[in-house]
Amino acid sequence: MLLFQIVLLVCPSTLLAQRGGHGSGRPSTVASNPTASTGDMNDFNRAIALQATPDQVAQFQQLDKSTEAASEQAQNLIQPLKNAGMPNSSRYSDLSDALDEAQTNIQRFVGSFSSAQQSGLKPQIKKLSKADSDLSKQSKALAQELERSQINDKKLLAVTEKLDKALTGFRTELIDLEKEMGIQPEEHSP
Repeated sequence: MLLFQIVLLVCPSTLLAQRGGHGSGRPSTVASNPTASTGDMNDFNRAIALQATPDQVAQFQQLDKSTEAASEQAQNLIQPLKNAGMPNSSRYSDLSDALDEAQTNIQRFVGSFSSAQQSGLKPQIKKLSKADSDLSKQSKALAQELERSQINDKKLLAVTEKLDKALTGFRTELIDLEKEMGIQPEEHSP
């Protein structure tokens, strides 16, 4: 009996675990089998349906590069205008070309969407379309300003800044679309 009491005092958790007690012994061998909730499955299925194809990823990366180039061209115009200088006229042509390329790329990219992507990304497509429309409007305003016989530097600066702001809004919508479609941002070399 004394031997039994000593064993009980030295190893109580082992004895309780063997009897199903709730001591600090080994964990229960009954494994819980969690099932995925319906909401989790719906989220998973939605993510799969919206996921970009490899071709769409390549198109998106080209679109991202063209909008980045357009933003850089806009900045190249803004800086001289802020310093009361007139930028080289080829810079306007470069900006116009970059904007045309970006807008062609967005049409090609959105045109590649499956019906599931079009349906699931409807709010993002609508916002992107609005940003694209604003970009077109600002681009036309800049072209009209440049066609004037007497160019007002302050007005040209204001129009170019609005265009740059429209490009920033457009790029923000692209980032939201990128996230929704599971596109990983492209690594840029230092």
